[in-house]
Amino acid sequence: MKQILVALLLLLAGCGSKEEPATTVVSAAPQKTIQATVVEAKSTSVPIRVEVTGQVTPIFQATLSSRIQGTIDKLLVREGSRVSKGQLLIQLDSRDLQADLARAHAEVENAQAHLDRMNQLYAQDAVSKQEMENATRAYRVAEANRRAVEAQLSYTMVRAPFEGVITEKKVEAGELASPGQPLLKMEDPQRLRLEATVAEGDLKSISRGDKIPVVIDALGDQALAGLVSQILPAGDPHTHTFMVKVDLPRTVGLKTGMFGRFQLDTGAAQTMLIPSTAVVERGELTSLFVVGEDRIARLRWIKIGRHFEKNVEILSGVNVGERVLAGGHQGVDGITVEIVETAASPTAGTP
Repeated sequence: MKQILVALLLLLAGCGSKEEPATTVVSAAPQKTIQATVVEAKSTSVPIRVEVTGQVTPIFQATLSSRIQGTIDKLLVREGSRVSKGQLLIQLDSRDLQADLARAHAEVENAQAHLDRMNQLYAQDAVSKQEMENATRAYRVAEANRRAVEAQLSYTMVRAPFEGVITEKKVEAGELASPGQPLLKMEDPQRLRLEATVAEGDLKSISRGDKIPVVIDALGDQALAGLVSQILPAGDPHTHTFMVKVDLPRTVGLKTGMFGRFQLDTGAAQTMLIPSTAVVERGELTSLFVVGEDRIARLRWIKIGRHFEKNVEILSGVNVGERVLAGGHQGVDGITVEIVETAASPTAGTP
């Protein structure tokens, strides 16, 4: 019995002296540090730019019509046809005028023969001076009538006034053309310009002879070297705008009717710029990393405005004097920054 009690006491003693399991303590990993360049946000002067839009139009264009009434005998061109200066485009029926011209030639020949006889007789004192002068006048009348018929005959041929391309055909062969009726439209596609309306308040920013970059959206972002050739002296009294014409260089793909735009510097304003590399775009949200006095980078949501070459305008989210990471891709919210350089505050370029 004693042996059994001793065994129980030993068992209880062993259970009571069992050690508690050790608690494992995980220490936080040391915070990482990045080396980066920061830029101090400062206010800088930037130009106030106004965008002006317009449409590409030809410098030389013409609406061709007939000066006489007649049936269209031949229509020698169609839309898109390239023509040279003086080329025959439309031939009207000229049979009646051909007959009139033949009659006029005969009358001139008769008047010339009669005048020759009168001159001979007058030299022989066989006719009076009055009869000789009447014969001279008759010849001149016949000659004038012949020239008039020839002019009418020339009007049966519609020719190109300059080298260009046919843009619109309003008639077909066999139709009756009336005086002044539009028959064809043509233009010179090699000489084009942008016609735009400028508000009267912005007109002081542009002058005739100015060279100005013009962007044609259909041709991409590469600007064309435009030249201000004309500013109409009279404006629209209702909209208070003035027409400005900007000649464009010969450019492959440039066509009449295309949309174009250019910008005018109308003054200057103070704003905040930072390098575009500092901005981080995530979908429709835009942010950057502000580095405080404790050298901790903190994510900041911002609103941006215009782009100026390598810089971007900050509308809200950053205060003047704050430092931001020049390379936004390096940033992690809460990371420590070892500043290796404080870059100069950016200045405005071209938007």
